[in-house]
Amino acid sequence: MTRVTTFQVTGQTSSAVETLIELGFVFGAPVATTTTLLDTFDGRLHRAGMQLRMLESDRVDLELCGLDTPTAHVAVGESPRGSDDLPPGPFRARVAAVIDVRALSPRVRVRSLRTCGALRNADGKVVSLAELHDALHILDQPVRLDAEPTVEIHEVPGYEKQARPILEALSRHSFEGFETDTLTLSAAATGVDLDGFSASATVPLDPGMAAVDGFRLVLANLAATIDANWLGTLEQTDSEFLHDLRIAMRRTRTILAAAKNVLPEEVLDHTRAEFAWLAGRTGEPRDLDVYLLEWSRYTDPLGSSTASDLEPVRVLLERHREEVHTELENSLCSDRASAVMVEWRTWLAEPLGTEEIPNRGNRPLGQVVAHRVSRAHAVLLERGRLIGPDTPPEQVHDLRKDAKKLRYLLECFGSLLPERPRKHYVKRLKALQDNLGEHQDAAVHVEMLQDIAHRFGVAGTSSNTTNFEMMVALGRLTERLDQQRLAARAEFTERFADYDTPKTQHALDAVIEGMNG
Repeated sequence: MTRVTTFQVTGQTSSAVETLIELGFVFGAPVATTTTLLDTFDGRLHRAGMQLRMLESDRVDLELCGLDTPTAHVAVGESPRGSDDLPPGPFRARVAAVIDVRALSPRVRVRSLRTCGALRNADGKVVSLAELHDALHILDQPVRLDAEPTVEIHEVPGYEKQARPILEALSRHSFEGFETDTLTLSAAATGVDLDGFSASATVPLDPGMAAVDGFRLVLANLAATIDANWLGTLEQTDSEFLHDLRIAMRRTRTILAAAKNVLPEEVLDHTRAEFAWLAGRTGEPRDLDVYLLEWSRYTDPLGSSTASDLEPVRVLLERHREEVHTELENSLCSDRASAVMVEWRTWLAEPLGTEEIPNRGNRPLGQVVAHRVSRAHAVLLERGRLIGPDTPPEQVHDLRKDAKKLRYLLECFGSLLPERPRKHYVKRLKALQDNLGEHQDAAVHVEMLQDIAHRFGVAGTSSNTTNFEMMVALGRLTERLDQQRLAARAEFTERFADYDTPKTQHALDAVIEGMNG
């Protein structure tokens, strides 16, 4: 986004325009325009220093601007839900590279009389741009919210110096200037955080604080993440809502398991059982989300003919995905799910009586977490060393869960960990996790395809040419995914050996030492 300075010109609109005209600006006619700032739930465009604006007047245009990058425009029929709704080309590619699979939604909308002006040099080149927003109203508020008129001065790349006398002239009129744009000012006026929601598991913690207090702060942060992603999961706004909901539930279960003798036993037993039930409802929907998101990556290498033959399989997966998401929706909308979250939030918000705190709850948080991390690392090594070429896949999957639990502990209590040792250790752990994840994803998807092959095999007959071709293609896809699984399994020995080293132990020791002070 080129540098923008916005002046609020309450009651002095004509004075500001006259000043700009005296400086050589030429303005067009005012146009009644609704301008909407679009971004993802987690503010990916804003965090990348970009803005995607939808301008609605006699037509609908999208404007994409970023710091030190050219502003681009594209005409659309309606507000895009995601990058796939944008016309193919560089504009869509730039947006997709930032938002990935996330949906776009309005962050702030304003209605104004928008007047655009330009300042040209002797060669006729535009050296500065201005936008006047008069009769400015911020929309989608409980009550009508009028805002002060603004004048935006947009620097043009290569002519930044040309903006200085313009800014000085407007400042001499005592107009209040801000190094931002009208939409950002409007968002601030209505309390909209353009950074979006962060699903970070890390919260500020002190290693010397009581363990019970630290664990409750972590769990409260995770509960907030679950709440924030609940509605998006129900509405299937985009697949990341379910992903973040599922991860927050898994992290919660990991922290609850690590809270033995820190939090009251009756609370742990009940809450762990309820979150196990909730998390269990998210598994299959998420697996199908991932499979369908990765469908092209799986099928394209097989060739266009095979991919075409597999279309009935994709349709069946889509249908099954709808079914399991409906089941998930029913679970999330149930009285049981509602009671779980209400009871949990209430307990986290209420103070604990001293008689309720187990013996380790009053110990320093850093010491308790250090012990839990050390133990989780030891379990991972112990079980990883037992895995050989003939080990059942279920045991490999269990090891993956052990690695995740360790990673969740490091993430949730990350503010206790010294940064450099933590990064060194996590880098090694992540390499092992990636391998275990590749193995598990391929194994799950092979199992899905085998189930589909059984369904079609029962329903179809070899005399049905289309069904026969599809079954052949299905076999090729299953074989390819199984090869990926076997390759990941073969690579495991090397990956685990890289993890099970003195260097890894030294990195962990530095992490533990930092937590113990």
